[in-house]
Amino acid sequence: MAVIFDSVSFGYQNTRIFDQVSLVFEQGRSYVILGKSGIGKSTLLTLIKGNQQPQEGSVILSKDAVIELVYQDDRLFPWQTVYQAVEMPLKIQRITKTLRRQQVKDCLADLSLTNLKNHYPAQLSGGQKQRVAMARGLITQPDFLLLDEPTSSLDQETKEQAQALIYEAHQHNQNGLIVVTHDAEEAAYLGKTILLMTSEGISFIDNPIAFSENRRDTVAFDQFVLTLKRKLRGGAQ
Repeated sequence: MAVIFDSVSFGYQNTRIFDQVSLVFEQGRSYVILGKSGIGKSTLLTLIKGNQQPQEGSVILSKDAVIELVYQDDRLFPWQTVYQAVEMPLKIQRITKTLRRQQVKDCLADLSLTNLKNHYPAQLSGGQKQRVAMARGLITQPDFLLLDEPTSSLDQETKEQAQALIYEAHQHNQNGLIVVTHDAEEAAYLGKTILLMTSEGISFIDNPIAFSENRRDTVAFDQFVLTLKRKLRGGAQ
């Protein structure tokens, strides 16, 4: 299964964001869309999700493909407990109560949220809220999980924990993972394929240290992050 951009063009008013873009996102692979703020990274996700339609070209995917988009803000309802928030997508899908109960139980356990199942958003830390948003996105076992700046509001320690959680969930579910970020280190940690978005267009970078063990502690990781930062600035490679 794949998401295919076939000569897609899209813009707002007189500003063209994408012009005849052709891309393929494969299920089971991780992609990071890296670029500065305002370059159009989040728009790419909304086109994949189908929240917006291309003005030219087409976005092609299987009609039965399940795609979940987790936004930068967690969008948790203050009146819902953690359990209720994670259960909600299954209710929308009209999954039976017995099956819902088991799926939510397993998902909460996987993301270390079991002890928080009766808590409300006001009782949660930023990292905990992000885990709940992740659980809500994962509960339907999507073919593609889209994450829009998933760790931008977190401190460094919590950010690294969240990134490890995203990586582990992807490895476990083997779905397509597409992450939007402006953080070169996050891109190096999560992406097998990195789509660098600049005013010049989109370029593809294969991550040479993708998923290597303890990669964050290696010189190769630091060097690759530096390379991404230079490319992001448009400087020497």
